[in-house]
Amino acid sequence: MPVFCKKKNNKNIIIFIIFLVCLLGGIYSAKFFQPKHKSYKIYQQALRDYDNGNYSNSYFLFSKIGYTSQLKPFAIYRQALCARALGDKKSELNRYKLLFRIYPSNKLSLEAKYQAAQLLVDTDPSLARRYFDFVSRTTVDSDYKIASEYYKARIAASKIRYSNKIFSKSKIEGVEVSFRKYLEEAPDGRLAVNAANTWLKFNPNMKSQDAVLVARAYYLAGLYDDASSVFAKSKLHDNWAVQAANLYQKGDYARVKTITEQGVAKYSANVNADDYKKAVDVYLKIYDNAFPAILKLFSTAKGKGKDYIWNLKCDNSPVSSKAACYNDLYANYPSGEYARVALLNIFFDRIRQKDYLNAKKIGLDFVAGFPEAEQAPMIMYWLGKIEQRYYNNSNSIKYYQTIINKYPDSYYAYRAFWLLNGLDTATISANIDYKPVVYPYRYPASSSALYSLLEVKDYDMVEKYTQDDFIKSWVEYQQGNYSTSAYLAQEAMDKLSLKPPKNDLRWRLVYPQNYYMQVKKYAQQYKNDSALMMAIVREESHFNSEAQSGVGAIGLMQLMPSTAHDIGAKHGISFNTSYLFNPELNIKLGNLYYSTIRGMLNNKDVSSIAAYNGGIGSVTRWKSTLKYSDTDEFIEQIPYEETKNYVKKVFKSYWNYIRIYQH
Repeated sequence: MPVFCKKKNNKNIIIFIIFLVCLLGGIYSAKFFQPKHKSYKIYQQALRDYDNGNYSNSYFLFSKIGYTSQLKPFAIYRQALCARALGDKKSELNRYKLLFRIYPSNKLSLEAKYQAAQLLVDTDPSLARRYFDFVSRTTVDSDYKIASEYYKARIAASKIRYSNKIFSKSKIEGVEVSFRKYLEEAPDGRLAVNAANTWLKFNPNMKSQDAVLVARAYYLAGLYDDASSVFAKSKLHDNWAVQAANLYQKGDYARVKTITEQGVAKYSANVNADDYKKAVDVYLKIYDNAFPAILKLFSTAKGKGKDYIWNLKCDNSPVSSKAACYNDLYANYPSGEYARVALLNIFFDRIRQKDYLNAKKIGLDFVAGFPEAEQAPMIMYWLGKIEQRYYNNSNSIKYYQTIINKYPDSYYAYRAFWLLNGLDTATISANIDYKPVVYPYRYPASSSALYSLLEVKDYDMVEKYTQDDFIKSWVEYQQGNYSTSAYLAQEAMDKLSLKPPKNDLRWRLVYPQNYYMQVKKYAQQYKNDSALMMAIVREESHFNSEAQSGVGAIGLMQLMPSTAHDIGAKHGISFNTSYLFNPELNIKLGNLYYSTIRGMLNNKDVSSIAAYNGGIGSVTRWKSTLKYSDTDEFIEQIPYEETKNYVKKVFKSYWNYIRIYQH
C-alpha cells in the first residue's frame, strides 16, 4: 500500500476518535452538567405526567435530570414511585438502591433504604434485615425507625421458627425485644396487629407482661375477642387495666367492676399509667352517678395512680369542699401530674374568698414551680390584678408587661393589654391590613436542594425533605389544605419557648386571613368587628368551608341549619341547607346572626361570643346568677367548660389578628 494511503487512513481514524470523544463528552456533559433551567423544565413536565397518571413517560423524563442537579435524588425517588405505580418492583428496588448508594447523606436516603428493605422481606430477608438494622440504628426519630423493629423481628422469627437448628435463648429473646419495642412504642400503629399475630405464633408461651402488650394491640384495634383470648396467658396483676377496658367494650360490666376494684386496691404497680386511667374511666361510665363510684375507688386505692382518682374526686366534689380536696391532693403529690391543677384551683379559691395574701403566695409558688405551664400567663395575670386592686399599681404593670413580652400570643396578653390601656370595651380600636400567607422564612439559597424543590413546586418532596413544621404548614396551605396548615403551624408555634416578633412571617400561617375580604364586607355591613369575625371563623372551622360538626353545624362559621334559616327568613334571605357550605353565604349569615345576638346583649362582645357557643339563654342566666365584679371574674366562672374555653380561644385569635395585621 502506498505510504500516502496509510497516512490518510490514520488521519481518518484520528478524526473519528476525536469525533467520538466529542460526542461522548457532549452526552456526558448533557447528562452531568445540565443547565438549571433545563432541569427544572424537564422535572416539571415529569411531575405533570406523574399527576396525570402517565407513569411511563414520567419515569423516562425523571431519568433525564442531570446528576449534578440538586433535583437528581428526588428524580430518582420519583422514578421509584413511578415504577411502584406500574407494578415494576424490580425497577422500584433498583431506584431505591441507586438513591442511597449515590446520595447516602440525602434526607430521602433513609426512607429509600426502608422501602427497599420492605421489597426484599420475602425474596432476600438477610439483605432486608441489614437494611432494617441500618434504619433502626439511625438517630433520626421517624416512623420508619420503629417500623423496622417489627420487620427485623418478623424476619428473625421466621428464620428461627422454620429451622431445624437449635438457637440460643439469647437469640430467641433478641427477636422478642424487637416485637416488644414496637408494641411499646406504637401499640396502635399500622403494624401493631401484625406484630401481635407474629409474636404469638413465634412464642405462644410468652411472659405475662408481653401478653399484655399483645392484648392491648388487639384492644386498640377493636379486636376484643382476640384480646380476650390472650388474657389467659397473663396474670391479673399485669392485665387487669387492659382487661377491664376490653370487658367494657364487650358489655361485661359486672366483671369490669370486679376487676377494676381489685386492680386499684391491689395491683396498681405493674400497669401502664394510660391503661390505669382508661380502666378507671370505663368503670365510672357504668354508673349514672359517678361521684359515689369515685369515692369507692378512692377509699381502697393504693400506690401509683391514686392521684388520678384523687383529682377526679376533687373535680366532682361540691363547691364547698373542692378547695380542701385540692389542698390534700397537693400536700400528698406536690410534684405529681396533677399538682398544677391542684395549685390552680387552690389559687382561685383564695381569690374567691378574698384571701389575697395567700392567693399571692400560691400564685408565686405556681409561677416558680411551673414557669412553662399553659396556665402560667393566667396565674401571672391574676397576680397582676391582685397587685393592681389591692396593693400597688407599679407591680401590676410589671406582671402585665411580662405576660405581653413572654406570652405575646396568649389570651392573657390580650387581657393585660386591655387593662394597661384602660379600655372600656372588649374590642380594640384598630384597623387591620390584608397580608397574604408567604414562605415563612427568607427564601433558601439558590444552590440548595430545597430551593430547587420549591421552584419546581414538588410539594410532596418538600414535605419529605424538610423537618420544619412551618414549611410543612406552608406546603399544606399552597395545596389548599387550610385547616391542616393552621393546625401544623399552631403546634409548631406552641413548641417555641421564645416567640418570634409579631412581624415574623410564621405568624401568618398560624393566623391566616382566609376569606378576609368576605369577612370584612359583611362585618362592615352588620357593624361587627372584622378581626373578631375572623377569629370566630378560625376557631369554629379552621377555614374548612366543608366542616360539619357532630350536632349538625355547618361551614366556616358553624351555623346550625335551623338557626341560619330563622335568621335568613327574618331578613328575606332564602336558601337550601346545602348552601351553607358556600363561604360567602355562610359568612354573611354568621355575621348577621352575631349582630342579632350582640343587639340582644346590649352590644357586649364578651357576652355575645359566649352566647354564640353556649346560647343566649344560658348567658342571660349566668349574668343574673353569677357573682362577679368584672369581665374576668365572669369569664372564669362560666359553668360550661366548653363555653369558657371558647371565649378565651376566640379572643386569643382576635388579639393575634390585631397584633399581627394592625396598620
